[in-house]
Amino acid sequence: MIRRETATHPGGPPTGAACCEVSCPQTVLLSRTNDLDSWKMSDHRASLRSAGWVNLLSFAQLVVQFAFQTLLARYFGAGAEMDAFVAAISLPTFISSVFFNSLGYALVPVLSRKLVEQDLDSAWSSANNLLTLLGVTTGFAAMILAVFANPLVRLLFPGYAGQQAALTAELVRVLACLIVTNSLIAYSQAVHHSHRRFITPALSPVVGILTTLLIVACLPSRSMLTVAWAVVAGSAVVALLQLSWPLRHYRLRLRPGSDTYQFLRLCAPLILGAAYYRLDPLIDRYLASFLPTGSVAHLGYASRLVTALLMVSSSGLSVVAFPSFAQQQAAASTEGLAREVAHAIRCMIAIIVPIIVGLGCYSTPVIRDLFERGRFTATDTHTVSLLLLLYLGMIVGGAFGDVAAKIFYSLSDTRTPTVIGCIGFTLGLGLKLTLVPSMGVAAIALATSLYYLLNLALMGWLIWKRLGGLLLQGVARACARSLLASLAAVLLAAPVVFSGIPLSSFVGAVAGAGAYFLALFLLKDEMALRLWDYLRHLRGA
Repeated sequence: MIRRETATHPGGPPTGAACCEVSCPQTVLLSRTNDLDSWKMSDHRASLRSAGWVNLLSFAQLVVQFAFQTLLARYFGAGAEMDAFVAAISLPTFISSVFFNSLGYALVPVLSRKLVEQDLDSAWSSANNLLTLLGVTTGFAAMILAVFANPLVRLLFPGYAGQQAALTAELVRVLACLIVTNSLIAYSQAVHHSHRRFITPALSPVVGILTTLLIVACLPSRSMLTVAWAVVAGSAVVALLQLSWPLRHYRLRLRPGSDTYQFLRLCAPLILGAAYYRLDPLIDRYLASFLPTGSVAHLGYASRLVTALLMVSSSGLSVVAFPSFAQQQAAASTEGLAREVAHAIRCMIAIIVPIIVGLGCYSTPVIRDLFERGRFTATDTHTVSLLLLLYLGMIVGGAFGDVAAKIFYSLSDTRTPTVIGCIGFTLGLGLKLTLVPSMGVAAIALATSLYYLLNLALMGWLIWKRLGGLLLQGVARACARSLLASLAAVLLAAPVVFSGIPLSSFVGAVAGAGAYFLALFLLKDEMALRLWDYLRHLRGA
């Protein structure tokens, strides 16, 4: 449920302050008198509302992101400049994801335990220690990347030469700032989520990407360097918005205690594993740099679209579910954790199945309506839509895998998903090296989907061994209902999609979404019924 409060992304009952929060199962309520969180159980309806609001804001982020990608496609198409940009941004993204973006997975359980114990001072002390350490290390890492941009480009993208290599290195020096902003965003999200504050972390990326979009659209100089600086500016806006609340509690000090060492212990396997399996985008760009011009750009368009869909499909649910998993584990309730997991799986099925079925049927119209204008041609549409189809396995594996990994993290087990990630990446790398010479860029998308699905299968089996069959309660029925509803929605949307009207795929998507919800409601699906109850409540409020 949405609450008014003092600062952020998903919280508790109204306190009269200025920010929005969301409460979910086992909610942290922030007391106005002593700022101490007390834990409270809430039903799955509250969880659905929480995830719904975060997903709604994630959808808004998706819309703005698509608008930005459409602008890039119009101005730069799939040419050498776009190849350079996609390659350059993969470097700071890799460094951030390896060393900093995983910190939330270790920080949320540590802070959740402190909040369950009602030790707020210790929780903020641990968070402040980490923020100080983060500021020093990310600044140093960004400086190193900027200094060594030229040799890194020559090493990682040997297919680039001359002006394209020089432009890529220059873009790397600008985008190195993302190491700092991305890590601060990851930190602030973890702090917010630990306190059940979900709205600001979901809203701020919308503002950030909109900032980037406006800069690129309004400035007369539309060079790729302008785009790079606009991306940095948008990321900085997101970081500042999300840090506004944690900084109110910040005190400059670095006194490592047992919590800090526990955090580092949980982070160690994540960092070591990520340093290996998060090489994936760099390997993809490295292999694609030897292929014809535009291959890196095609891969970039498809992978960013998949990433955006993953964000919308899983971010709201996994954000809300992760602290709940951690709290059930802190309360030593294996049965409660299994029931939370079963509910999360059923929710994810209701979200993922229509996305997979819809894209499987209409990937080409979607890419055409999104990108085919200016320098983005019909040939580019065909290639990117094929890559999108091959990436469907990544959407399934990534969405459910995100929930699965957070189950392990809530159990303070960061090692198992890391090992599985390394195994899957190794097999995927072997497939890419084997298939790229004959299949080209399509092999990269196919191999990525296969190893994501393998990772999901391994993690799912291990979770079932730990939690038992209760975590699959109602899953088969939920899957059957979602599949039937999705097929009905696709059939009803077909006349609209192929009508020839402008942006027909998006109009069809809206019509299909309505048909999907109606079909689920008629099939008496629990998610549709709860959403209908919530909408009636809003109408009557």
